[in-house]
Amino acid sequence: MEQRKPISSDRSISSHKAEDKEYLVPVKGCPKLYLMVRPNSTKSWLYRYLSPTYSKNRRLSLGVYPNVSFARACDIWRENEDFITKGLDPKEYREEIKQSLISKTKNSFNHFAWEYFATLEQSQKGNTLIRKKGRLELICSYIGNEPISEIGSPRMLEVLLDIQANSLSKDGKPTDKAERCAGIASDVFVYAGARGFCSSNPAALIKSQLAKSSYGHRPAVTKPKDLAKLLRAIETVEGDLNTINSLRLLALIFVRNGDLRRMRWSDLDLEASRWQFKPLKGQGKVNMVKDMVVPLSRQAVAILRDQQKLNGHTEYVFYSETAKKHQIISDATANNQLHNLGYQNVHCVHGFRATAKTIMQEQLKYPLLLVEMALGHTTKDPNGTAYGRFDYVDDRSDMMQKWADYLDALREGRDTAEFRADAQTKADSSAQLQALIDQLGEHKVLELLSNKV
Repeated sequence: MEQRKPISSDRSISSHKAEDKEYLVPVKGCPKLYLMVRPNSTKSWLYRYLSPTYSKNRRLSLGVYPNVSFARACDIWRENEDFITKGLDPKEYREEIKQSLISKTKNSFNHFAWEYFATLEQSQKGNTLIRKKGRLELICSYIGNEPISEIGSPRMLEVLLDIQANSLSKDGKPTDKAERCAGIASDVFVYAGARGFCSSNPAALIKSQLAKSSYGHRPAVTKPKDLAKLLRAIETVEGDLNTINSLRLLALIFVRNGDLRRMRWSDLDLEASRWQFKPLKGQGKVNMVKDMVVPLSRQAVAILRDQQKLNGHTEYVFYSETAKKHQIISDATANNQLHNLGYQNVHCVHGFRATAKTIMQEQLKYPLLLVEMALGHTTKDPNGTAYGRFDYVDDRSDMMQKWADYLDALREGRDTAEFRADAQTKADSSAQLQALIDQLGEHKVLELLSNKV
């Protein structure tokens, strides 16, 4: 092999030009380190050494010049020489480090967090996914690169206390952010543990060590006179009929705003006065119904007939041509209008649910079972049997119509004594029936009622 003048600087490298065949140029002061010059003009660093473990000559590429500079190549050469002095094969050692890094990446909290999140995307949608993704991103910013099996309770407590300290409400009290982060971190540990990658759930162990959150209920009016004022205020709204009708319907049927905004014409039967759909919160939640039927009052049907004239040619009842996503009115549309009416921190769109539940039970004396079914919560009989989506639909239809009539009376300032009298009759009948059951037993009362019929 032709002896070439050793390289001593970056400048001396430029004097070595490509030839018909590749050739090696030694580096001054660095035995076994060479610059390889290929016919295509590519220049790269090469380390040739005798392996201390295999007792044979080996070659190790150190990178391409100028990405790896002359000075950097010399530094890597010194590292490799040090490995050989210690009896280590540089190539084998670097491969072990690489595999170790790959192994840690595959077994990191970050890896299992996003693998678990992918399973949620199959069962949950919308804002729930967005919120959970944000919590996972926050947790991963602390422990994402750490092997999941090595994360213990002290480390999780440190992380969650820091999140808690940085997530305070305006009055300086902790929100539920740290608790919710602990919840989803716990889910990740369970997911990884079921696959044999960790043996404990440190997030679950330290959840009790967090300060109790002070988040508060979402604001809602719960007195008839305040509700009457709100209903009249809604009727003063001018402009977009989508917004006005969404507020009217939220008061009448008190479903979640996300479900109302996604209402499809295909899910409605206006002739039968029914809306049948799958609630967003019901997908993956144990205490929420997966399918829901909402009986519609005459007033609700009339509003939907108005919407049909406006958006009947589209898929969605609350279609919006200016919407950037999903072609429906935004999540903030109705709330912003309530703020404009002066109801910020007094009443929000979700508050219509609390309003209906409170007044229906306190003023109209409807049983909790019917009200809970109207809210889309799972309900069971005393034997633990869950009610289906069509159970008590006639009773609920009567209740929803009575509620709509009651709202009309409040808005128009009419006397609601007839509703209170009817409610008292219901309450008295229920009390008498319960007293009879307590005295004779449920089985005997059912037998008596059957014979009476």
